Amino acid sequence: MSDKEKKIVDSENIILEEYMKPGIFSSKFWLSFSFIFISIIIFIIFKFCVFNKPITVEELKSSIQISGISSQWIIKKKVNKDDFKEIILVPYISFHVKNIGEKDLEHVFFLGVFRFVNSGRFIGDNFKMALEQPLKPGQLSKKIELNAGLGYRASSKEAFEQNRKAWETSLVELYIKAKNSRLIFLKSLYISKKIKGMNIDVRI
Repeated sequence: MSDKEKKIVDSENIILEEYMKPGIFSSKFWLSFSFIFISIIIFIIFKFCVFNKPITVEELKSSIQISGISSQWIIKKKVNKDDFKEIILVPYISFHVKNIGEKDLEHVFFLGVFRFVNSGRFIGDNFKMALEQPLKPGQLSKKIELNAGLGYRASSKEAFEQNRKAWETSLVELYIKAKNSRLIFLKSLYISKKIKGMNIDVRI
Protein backbone atom coordinates (compact mmCIF):
# COMPACT_ATOMS: atom_id res chain seq x y z
CA MET A 1 0.00 0.00 0.00
CA SER A 2 1.37 3.35 -1.00
CA ASP A 3 1.85 6.21 1.46
CA LYS A 4 -0.95 8.14 -0.25
CA GLU A 5 -3.38 5.26 0.10
CA LYS A 6 -2.32 4.75 3.69
CA LYS A 7 -3.08 8.40 4.52
CA ILE A 8 -6.54 8.09 2.96
CA VAL A 9 -7.29 4.98 5.01
CA ASP A 10 -6.00 6.64 8.20
CA SER A 11 -8.25 9.65 7.54
CA GLU A 12 -11.26 7.41 7.04
CA ASN A 13 -10.45 5.53 10.24
CA ILE A 14 -10.24 8.80 12.20
CA ILE A 15 -13.65 9.85 10.87
CA LEU A 16 -15.12 6.43 11.70
CA GLU A 17 -13.62 6.55 15.19
CA GLU A 18 -15.51 9.78 15.88
CA TYR A 19 -18.79 7.98 15.28
CA MET A 20 -17.72 4.86 17.14
CA LYS A 21 -16.63 6.64 20.33
CA PRO A 22 -18.96 6.48 23.37
CA GLY A 23 -21.55 9.30 23.28
CA ILE A 24 -20.01 11.74 25.73
CA PHE A 25 -16.57 11.47 24.14
CA SER A 26 -17.75 12.05 20.60
CA SER A 27 -17.26 15.50 19.09
CA LYS A 28 -20.50 14.89 17.18
CA PHE A 29 -22.27 14.45 20.51
CA TRP A 30 -21.00 17.77 21.82
CA LEU A 31 -21.87 19.49 18.56
CA SER A 32 -25.44 18.19 18.78
CA PHE A 33 -25.62 19.03 22.48
CA SER A 34 -24.41 22.59 21.83
CA PHE A 35 -26.96 23.04 19.05
CA ILE A 36 -29.82 21.83 21.25
CA PHE A 37 -28.66 23.94 24.22
CA ILE A 38 -28.39 27.11 22.12
CA SER A 39 -31.81 26.42 20.58
CA ILE A 40 -33.36 26.13 24.05
CA ILE A 41 -31.76 29.41 25.16
CA ILE A 42 -33.00 31.19 22.02
CA PHE A 43 -36.52 29.79 22.58
CA ILE A 44 -36.57 30.97 26.21
CA ILE A 45 -35.37 34.46 25.26
CA PHE A 46 -37.90 34.66 22.42
CA LYS A 47 -40.71 33.45 24.68
CA PHE A 48 -40.09 35.98 27.43
CA CYS A 49 -39.18 38.89 25.18
CA VAL A 50 -41.83 38.40 22.50
CA PHE A 51 -44.65 36.12 23.67
CA ASN A 52 -44.56 37.28 27.29
CA LYS A 53 -43.68 40.89 26.59
CA PRO A 54 -45.23 43.05 29.33
CA ILE A 55 -48.43 44.81 28.29
CA THR A 56 -48.03 48.55 27.84
CA VAL A 57 -50.16 51.16 29.61
CA GLU A 58 -51.86 52.05 26.32
CA GLU A 59 -52.61 48.38 25.54
CA LEU A 60 -53.98 47.78 29.04
CA LYS A 61 -56.33 50.75 28.96
CA SER A 62 -57.58 50.08 25.43
CA SER A 63 -58.12 46.36 26.20
CA ILE A 64 -60.59 46.88 29.05
CA GLN A 65 -64.29 47.42 28.48
CA ILE A 66 -66.50 47.88 31.57
CA SER A 67 -69.98 46.32 31.38
CA GLY A 68 -72.80 45.12 33.64
CA ILE A 69 -72.38 48.05 36.05
CA SER A 70 -74.48 47.93 39.22
CA SER A 71 -74.18 50.29 42.19
CA GLN A 72 -75.91 50.85 45.52
CA TRP A 73 -75.27 51.54 49.18
CA ILE A 74 -74.70 48.56 51.45
CA ILE A 75 -74.44 48.02 55.20
CA LYS A 76 -70.77 48.03 56.16
CA LYS A 77 -71.31 47.76 59.88
CA LYS A 78 -74.26 47.23 62.20
CA VAL A 79 -74.39 48.01 65.93
CA ASN A 80 -77.35 46.48 67.72
CA LYS A 81 -77.17 47.08 71.47
CA ASP A 82 -79.98 47.54 73.93
CA ASP A 83 -79.17 51.21 74.43
CA PHE A 84 -77.68 51.99 71.02
CA LYS A 85 -78.56 51.01 67.47
CA GLU A 86 -76.68 52.21 64.40
CA ILE A 87 -75.77 51.15 60.87
CA ILE A 88 -73.10 52.49 58.52
CA LEU A 89 -73.94 52.57 54.84
CA VAL A 90 -71.13 52.72 52.27
CA PRO A 91 -71.12 53.05 48.46
CA TYR A 92 -70.68 49.81 46.51
CA ILE A 93 -70.21 49.04 42.83
CA SER A 94 -69.90 45.85 40.78
CA PHE A 95 -69.08 45.32 37.12
CA HIS A 96 -67.58 42.95 34.58
CA VAL A 97 -64.53 43.41 32.38
CA LYS A 98 -64.44 42.35 28.75
CA ASN A 99 -61.06 41.90 27.07
CA ILE A 100 -61.33 43.75 23.76
CA GLY A 101 -57.58 43.72 23.15
CA GLU A 102 -55.27 41.29 21.39
CA LYS A 103 -53.36 39.99 24.44
CA ASP A 104 -54.39 38.02 27.51
CA LEU A 105 -55.18 40.12 30.56
CA GLU A 106 -53.64 38.64 33.69
CA HIS A 107 -52.90 39.84 37.24
CA VAL A 108 -54.90 43.05 36.77
CA PHE A 109 -55.54 45.13 39.89
CA PHE A 110 -58.43 47.59 40.32
CA LEU A 111 -58.38 50.54 42.69
CA GLY A 112 -61.69 52.26 43.44
CA VAL A 113 -61.47 55.72 45.03
CA PHE A 114 -64.89 56.84 46.30
CA ARG A 115 -65.72 60.54 46.61
CA PHE A 116 -68.67 62.86 47.08
CA VAL A 117 -69.19 64.79 43.85
CA ASN A 118 -69.95 68.30 45.13
CA SER A 119 -67.44 68.50 47.97
CA GLY A 120 -64.86 66.11 46.54
CA ARG A 121 -64.59 64.62 50.02
CA PHE A 122 -62.87 61.25 50.19
CA ILE A 123 -65.15 58.40 51.32
CA GLY A 124 -62.74 55.49 51.08
CA ASP A 125 -60.92 53.20 48.67
CA ASN A 126 -60.69 49.53 47.78
CA PHE A 127 -57.71 47.85 46.07
CA LYS A 128 -58.36 44.39 44.64
CA MET A 129 -56.76 41.77 42.41
CA ALA A 130 -59.43 41.24 39.76
CA LEU A 131 -57.98 38.95 37.11
CA GLU A 132 -55.84 36.24 38.69
CA GLN A 133 -56.37 33.87 35.75
CA PRO A 134 -55.71 34.98 32.15
CA LEU A 135 -58.69 36.68 30.51
CA LYS A 136 -58.36 35.90 26.82
CA PRO A 137 -59.38 38.31 24.04
CA GLY A 138 -63.18 38.40 23.73
CA GLN A 139 -63.82 36.85 27.16
CA LEU A 140 -65.89 38.38 29.96
CA SER A 141 -64.63 38.33 33.55
CA LYS A 142 -66.44 37.28 36.68
CA LYS A 143 -68.15 40.03 38.69
CA ILE A 144 -65.72 42.49 40.26
CA GLU A 145 -66.88 44.19 43.47
CA LEU A 146 -65.55 47.32 45.18
CA ASN A 147 -66.84 49.28 48.15
CA ALA A 148 -65.75 52.21 50.29
CA GLY A 149 -64.80 51.94 53.95
CA LEU A 150 -66.65 55.05 55.11
CA GLY A 151 -70.12 56.42 54.49
CA TYR A 152 -73.24 57.58 56.34
CA ARG A 153 -74.38 56.69 59.85
CA ALA A 154 -78.00 56.38 60.92
CA SER A 155 -80.19 54.42 63.29
CA SER A 156 -81.72 52.38 60.44
CA LYS A 157 -81.94 52.12 56.65
CA GLU A 158 -85.34 53.80 56.77
CA ALA A 159 -83.78 56.81 58.49
CA PHE A 160 -81.65 57.50 55.42
CA GLU A 161 -84.74 57.83 53.25
CA GLN A 162 -86.31 60.22 55.73
CA ASN A 163 -83.17 62.38 55.70
CA ARG A 164 -82.71 62.42 51.92
CA LYS A 165 -81.58 66.09 51.82
CA ALA A 166 -78.36 65.12 53.60
CA TRP A 167 -77.34 62.75 50.82
CA GLU A 168 -74.68 63.82 48.39
CA THR A 169 -74.11 62.37 44.95
CA SER A 170 -71.07 60.12 44.99
CA LEU A 171 -68.82 58.47 42.43
CA VAL A 172 -65.95 56.05 42.18
CA GLU A 173 -62.75 56.76 40.28
CA LEU A 174 -61.46 53.52 38.77
CA TYR A 175 -57.73 52.94 38.39
CA ILE A 176 -56.08 49.85 36.91
CA LYS A 177 -52.66 48.25 37.14
CA ALA A 178 -51.26 45.16 35.46
CA LYS A 179 -48.43 43.13 36.98
CA ASN A 180 -45.77 45.00 35.01
CA SER A 181 -47.43 48.40 34.52
CA ARG A 182 -47.93 51.51 36.61
CA LEU A 183 -51.29 52.55 38.06
CA ILE A 184 -53.42 54.46 35.53
CA PHE A 185 -56.82 56.13 35.64
CA LEU A 186 -59.56 54.30 33.71
CA LYS A 187 -62.85 56.15 34.24
CA SER A 188 -65.31 57.56 36.80
CA LEU A 189 -68.66 55.94 37.56
CA TYR A 190 -71.56 57.44 39.53
CA ILE A 191 -73.03 55.54 42.47
CA SER A 192 -76.83 55.26 42.61
CA LYS A 193 -78.62 56.17 45.81
CA LYS A 194 -80.34 52.79 46.08
CA ILE A 195 -80.05 51.04 49.42
CA LYS A 196 -79.56 47.29 49.36
CA GLY A 197 -82.64 45.47 50.59
CA MET A 198 -84.98 48.44 50.17
CA ASN A 199 -87.24 49.17 47.22
CA ILE A 200 -86.46 52.86 47.22
CA ASP A 201 -84.07 55.09 45.38
CA VAL A 202 -83.16 58.01 47.61
CA ARG A 203 -83.43 61.19 45.57
CA ILE A 204 -82.52 64.76 46.47
